[in-house]
Amino acid sequence: MRHSANAGSLILNSWKEIATYLGRGVRTVQRWERELHLPVRRLGKGKRSPVYSTAAELNFWMSTVDFARSPRLQPQRGASASLPRTSMPFEESRRLLSSVHSLAQAIAENSVRQHHQAEILQARILQMRSRMK
Repeated sequence: MRHSANAGSLILNSWKEIATYLGRGVRTVQRWERELHLPVRRLGKGKRSPVYSTAAELNFWMSTVDFARSPRLQPQRGASASLPRTSMPFEESRRLLSSVHSLAQAIAENSVRQHHQAEILQARILQMRSRMK
């Protein structure tokens, strides 16, 4: 877990951190992603790609999801009691949340791309040093 510098929002970097934050098990939150569209983002394309989410996204999702559809999906008593309720209009909240998702995805992709480019640059520097000897 870490705090984002810009938004001051808690970033959860794994299924375990997300599950702990929501007070549930990993398999439960993975099921919530599949069945109730829990807002998690993946750094890659596959099912086993690393995941992340923000506390703000999870809080908003918990305040809007309909757990009444299935008793087995209901949160544990007190798990969502401490989550803040939003007074912002629903559509505006959804639009802002969509923007946050897009920005977080762009940041994650750029970070991976920059790391890869740094590795390539480092390899080229080593090649140039070896040629100079």
